Amino acid sequence: MANPMRLMRRTMCQLMRQNFAKSCEEKLNDQLNMELKACHQYLAMAYHFDRADMSAPGVHNFLLQASREEREHAETIMKYMNKRGGLIKLSAVPEPTPTSAFEDALAALRLALQMELEVNQHLLDLHAVAGKENDPNLCDFIEANFLQEQVDGQKVLADYISQLERAQSDLGVYLFDKYIAVSNADGMHGKK
Repeated sequence: MANPMRLMRRTMCQLMRQNFAKSCEEKLNDQLNMELKACHQYLAMAYHFDRADMSAPGVHNFLLQASREEREHAETIMKYMNKRGGLIKLSAVPEPTPTSAFEDALAALRLALQMELEVNQHLLDLHAVAGKENDPNLCDFIEANFLQEQVDGQKVLADYISQLERAQSDLGVYLFDKYIAVSNADGMHGKK
């Protein structure tokens, strides 16, 4: 039997809901879960490079920061959903790609870039749905909080991939790790 108080609270939340289409809410929930999936993947990757046999503290810290940023994105979306009167639907976070898929930093960064491109495409699709549903508030939210940051992050990853491709030696990878540790103190998306 449903708790009458809970139903009343949910009804009150829906009273404030204005111009927030179900299609936007569903797409936003999909984005939320995509951000959490990326957070989980970056976390697995980060601790792979923290292992003694990998010993890449710069790559570890870079990926750990990326994981934190993805979690912050998820939290930003959840706060927004609550402001709009939406219902947050968290799904099970899928198991990350096995660490055997990225034996070195280059493979991990390629996977990271692929993930960021997928996240960006989903944000663009979400923006299109918001535009179709005439939801300027959601369009503004996506533009102000995510789109430029995604482009900046993709550029950083593409640059790092190019640098590692040119390194192609243990010494080159070692020097890259030292470089990334110093140059990326603010994370993939810079200071906020």
